[in-house]
Amino acid sequence: MKIIITGGHLTPALSLIDFIQAQNPQDKLIFVGRQFSQDILKQEAIEHYEITKRKIPFISFNAVRLNSRFFHHFFRNTRLFFKSFQEASSILKKHRPQVLVSFGGYLAVPFAFAAWFLRIPVVTHEQTLATGWANRLIGKFAKKIAISFPQTAAFFPSSKTVLTGNPLRAGIFRTRHTHPEWLPTKINKPIILVMGGNQGSREINKLIGNSLDELLIDWVIIHQCGRPTSEHNYLEILKRQKNRLAKKLQQNYFIKEWLDEEELFWIYYHAFCAISRSGANATQELAAVKLPSILIPLPAAHESEQHKNARWLVNAGGAILLEQSALNLPNLIKALEKLKVLENSMRENLAEINLSQDAAKKLYLVVTTVV
Repeated sequence: MKIIITGGHLTPALSLIDFIQAQNPQDKLIFVGRQFSQDILKQEAIEHYEITKRKIPFISFNAVRLNSRFFHHFFRNTRLFFKSFQEASSILKKHRPQVLVSFGGYLAVPFAFAAWFLRIPVVTHEQTLATGWANRLIGKFAKKIAISFPQTAAFFPSSKTVLTGNPLRAGIFRTRHTHPEWLPTKINKPIILVMGGNQGSREINKLIGNSLDELLIDWVIIHQCGRPTSEHNYLEILKRQKNRLAKKLQQNYFIKEWLDEEELFWIYYHAFCAISRSGANATQELAAVKLPSILIPLPAAHESEQHKNARWLVNAGGAILLEQSALNLPNLIKALEKLKVLENSMRENLAEINLSQDAAKKLYLVVTTVV
């Protein structure tokens, strides 16, 4: 079976790819992804790195964003959409997949439309609690719609909808991982994992960078800062801030643009807590590894998606919500002090959350039913 995979949610796509490569290596996979995670700021997306690492053909593709701004330049954007539809059609005609698997977002819309037009079956997966406009549109062309939460079924026709759960990377359910070679073998302070993703890194990076003197007295910080943009090279900025510190504090701070899976999974299981945006994948992975967190929802997220994800984990008793409007050092320290008191109960609460460990398998079975 030949499958083209595309869409905006990379991590569940990687989970499905890893499952197929392990269990059905005869299937041929092609991935269509973005060059930039932020077009205006020219921030390189991580898709190409993760996909080519798995030795899968990667096709770079651009599409007009389908949001409220689309209508501000309606005629121009309509022309661009139909151009992307034509390009998607050409890719599908050239590679002739048996099925298109979409992971939502504006990138997948022209492919879903083109696949429907070419009579190629479409399966789409909805990762989040808050279904976006793009995936609702894709759902109209899809044969099957896989969802992560029962609540999401209300947004789609019941005849098409299948509850699979959200495919998390399989390694996350293993508790033993290789110690990152760049970390000392002996760490004498509790570890804080800081991750803003890519698009949501700026404000978190700014706060952490300006607070290192105070935070590193009591904590070791591992900071995934995101890739450079046309405006900011986060890694270089944070390195300069680190170099201004006293030597003994520098030893407590580690900066990486991107953490590979094995590195991240080791940190998950050895950290005291995480400071993170609240994307669907981040919140579900934090729940899976039972890691308490301070969640800072991205205010601009569509349909308040990140607030809903954060509330899900806060209501489960596994996280503290800190609004970006209140993001400052005193409030961060207050949240860390609260976590010290609640850490054990939070881990117990997170252990009560039942996340599917075979969601990738369930999704693959859905894909096989439409071929």
